[in-house]
Amino acid sequence: MGSNSTKAWIEAALFAVLAIALAYVAMPLGEYTIVFALLPLLFVSLRRGILLGLVSGTVTGLALFMLKGEGTDVAADILTQAAPFVFVGIAGFFAKFTQRTLNNKRFPNAALNIVTASFFGTLVYFVWALISDIFLSEEAVPAGVSAFAHFLPGQALSFAATFAVSAVVLVLIAKFAPKAYIPKGSRFLSRKEKSKLLND
Repeated sequence: MGSNSTKAWIEAALFAVLAIALAYVAMPLGEYTIVFALLPLLFVSLRRGILLGLVSGTVTGLALFMLKGEGTDVAADILTQAAPFVFVGIAGFFAKFTQRTLNNKRFPNAALNIVTASFFGTLVYFVWALISDIFLSEEAVPAGVSAFAHFLPGQALSFAATFAVSAVVLVLIAKFAPKAYIPKGSRFLSRKEKSKLLND
């Protein structure tokens, strides 16, 4: 148990490092970008669950706060760099259902869980991003237009593109390497299901 727990925490840290690296890889989408950094956070959340997903997201956010923050306004740096990543781990709510359906070779159900997890994990990131735009970039809003109406279309486009990319990649992993989602000794599987996994 101790060994598995230690390995899980190490995985959470490693996926956070990967997310930090991907935060510097940008694909422009007009004024916005596809956020590749969400991919490892969504994956580790589905593999290890909500707690370690939140931990991985928090580590990512704090690291980017230190690496990319401008330092002149700490509150603004927290809102723009750290906060959006912290709650991506809510996708881990679907870890149990994803792992059980994959273990039972029910791919359509697993794919639905993965897509739903990707949707909510990505949504929470872009809600924070929209909030930061509204409160920190008011000077960019034309007169007579609300900040919400000004920033929503661009963030919605970024959300849709990031969600689509994340969902497709994660579903493909489930299709061609389903065991990648199921760590040895997964707490989301019953003893009988673990036995079946080992015998496959």
